[in-house]
Formats: sequence, C-alpha cells, structure tokens
Amino acid sequence: MRRLILIFITCVVCQFGSYAQNDSSDVSFSLGGLITDARTGEPVPFATVRVADSPTWVVSDQNGAYSINLPEGPVKLQFSAIGYKTPIVEVNLDHDSGLNVSMEPDAIVDYHLKRWEIDWKAFNCYGFSNMYDGAMTMFGLEGRYDIWRTPLEAGLGFSYAMPLNLKQQEYRYWTVYASVDCKLNRLEFLIGKNWTMPYIGVAAGGGQSYSADARNIANFSLRTGFYMNRFRLFFEQHFNTDNARGSYWGLTYYF
Repeated sequence: MRRLILIFITCVVCQFGSYAQNDSSDVSFSLGGLITDARTGEPVPFATVRVADSPTWVVSDQNGAYSINLPEGPVKLQFSAIGYKTPIVEVNLDHDSGLNVSMEPDAIVDYHLKRWEIDWKAFNCYGFSNMYDGAMTMFGLEGRYDIWRTPLEAGLGFSYAMPLNLKQQEYRYWTVYASVDCKLNRLEFLIGKNWTMPYIGVAAGGGQSYSADARNIANFSLRTGFYMNRFRLFFEQHFNTDNARGSYWGLTYYF
C-alpha cells in the first residue's frame, strides 16, 4: 500500500513540475513603440527590429510603429534601417511594455544618399572691395546637388554684385560660375537642437562689368561656412581680373 502511495505522489509531482515548466516557457509579452529619426523626430518606416542571437524579427510600418512578442526575461534588440546607425537595446520583460527608439543617421550615408535632385538656393551677402574702398552687396541664385558617395557638392550659379554707394554703380558686375564644396561631415557639431556641418569650397566663373567699356571679367573665390537646417552661413574671399578683391559674408536659404 505504501509503495502505491509513493508511486502516486511521485507521478503527481512530476506531472505538476512538467506543467509548470511548459507553462513558464509559453509566457510571452508584447513590446511595441515608435522608431524615429533622432535629428528630425520623423518616423523611420520599414526599420528592422531583430532579437539578438535569434531568428525572430519584425519590421516597422510606414509610420515607424512596431510590435513584437518576446519571452519573459532579458532580451537584446537590434534596430536597423538604411542610412542609420544600428543601436542595440536591452530590455527585461515581465509585462507588456512600450519602447520608443530614436535612431541616429549615419553621417556618410545621410549626406551622400539622401537626394539626387537639384537644390536651388538664393543667397545675399555683404562685404568690402579694395577697388574703391566701399561696401558691396551681392545676391544670386545657385543650383547644387550631392555627388554620389562622396562628401562633395557641385553647383552652378549666377550672382550680381553692386556697391551700396549709389554714386559708384559703374562697379557693378554679374558672373556665372561653377563651384565645388567639400562637406566636413566628420566635424559636425550641435548648436542648440540643430546639427551643424562645416564645409570648404572653391568657385570660378566669368561675367561682365557695368563700367563704360563693359569689360569681361573672370573671378575666383575661396569660401567656407557651415550648414544648419535650411540655411548656410558662409564667408568668401573673392578675386577677379578687374583688379578687385573682396571679402564677403552672407546667408544662403534652401528652397
């Protein structure tokens, strides 16, 4: 009789332990949230959320939202998307949770692959010319585009320069020019909440002065500055064959 009782108790304990183990392995929780761009706050669509060392993964929707079922306990998640760095986040789940993730753009991919179309920019600048020791203003329009997989940006533009002294309008001139700028994306820094990237460049072209003999002129410029959101602040050292040198600073606005 005693043997039967021990056998019965053993069977009950083993059955309960097996049930508890299976029940524990079946416990899972839902984790979801939004994946956004760390700079702009815009959603990152179709990002991959992958469980480290596991074949489990999901993809965020067009609004950057994702949801994944995970087992109870610690787990590492890897978030990846084209043009972004790949963060790894560790969570410890014991209930349904939410997790929003901000992804930092990869500097090289972000600035080299983001656009093909030409960006037109209007600019205005002020400076001083040694030709008549007076202040000048220059304004114009410039079309620019990124060169594939390089930090270079090429452009074509038109500018018109005139003295601020209305009595010296014979020193007006216009030029058409080509330019190449190199974006120093490895030196970008944060001003307030805005990412800022310096650049250096050159420009060369030709045009015509408004003097009495309407001389043709050629010009060359060295320039530097930095990008910030839809603006570009710049400083330019300008030379031309009309024996004029000038230093200009100004602001470019992206359309």
